[in-house]
Amino acid sequence: MINIVICEDDLSYQEVIVYKIKQCMHTTFKMDCEVSCFHSLSNLKQYIDNNKVDILFLDIMVNDENAMDWSIENIKSNYTQIIFMTSFPQCAYNISESNCCYYLVKSKITEENLYKALQRALQNTTKKDPNLTIVKSRSKNYIVNLQNLQYIETFNNNITLHLQNNDSITIYSSLKEYADTLPPNFLRCHKCYLINMNHITGYEPHKFIINSGQAIIPIPPKKYNKIIETYKNYLRNL
Repeated sequence: MINIVICEDDLSYQEVIVYKIKQCMHTTFKMDCEVSCFHSLSNLKQYIDNNKVDILFLDIMVNDENAMDWSIENIKSNYTQIIFMTSFPQCAYNISESNCCYYLVKSKITEENLYKALQRALQNTTKKDPNLTIVKSRSKNYIVNLQNLQYIETFNNNITLHLQNNDSITIYSSLKEYADTLPPNFLRCHKCYLINMNHITGYEPHKFIINSGQAIIPIPPKKYNKIIETYKNYLRNL
């Protein structure tokens, strides 16, 4: 789920941009998003101090205060992608000093440049956090945090990503092909399974245990000793 925040003091325009963003995310990127709106910088500050924000649409002038200046002082995280909006381009005098992902003039926001702004923000978000990856399931795209990926299983040329909170995503790929994209904490412990060793809570003959028994991942008897030794070496080198 992509967390998008809008700070805009013109409530009528706020409604318009919310509609355009949701439409673009759902129809073009095929992604789910949560959109929160604020009309003051003080309320925005309280929210971003307590929540991880992926993309921030920030009006340059909010209640007569220059929000670009404000962002330089108050948004220290490079993770949040800031898309500035304005009706007064002359107020963007210090854009080079800000953490600006994209810049939009309100009167000229089209489907095309909104798409480009969101595309750049989404690409930057995954680059900023190496644990994030985009996966496509049918006609929908998801951003997956690999830290929350517990194990992967394969069936009929599809693989299912099993996430925390019992969520799962099925995509078309071979297990071997997908394994090549994963960090070294993922272990191929069975021809049908890859397991995130950070989520293992125990093991016993011929199986790994995840989350104290919520999932049991088989280990072939002939490869049991070798796989367990690989897991122990991983723990030793943490």
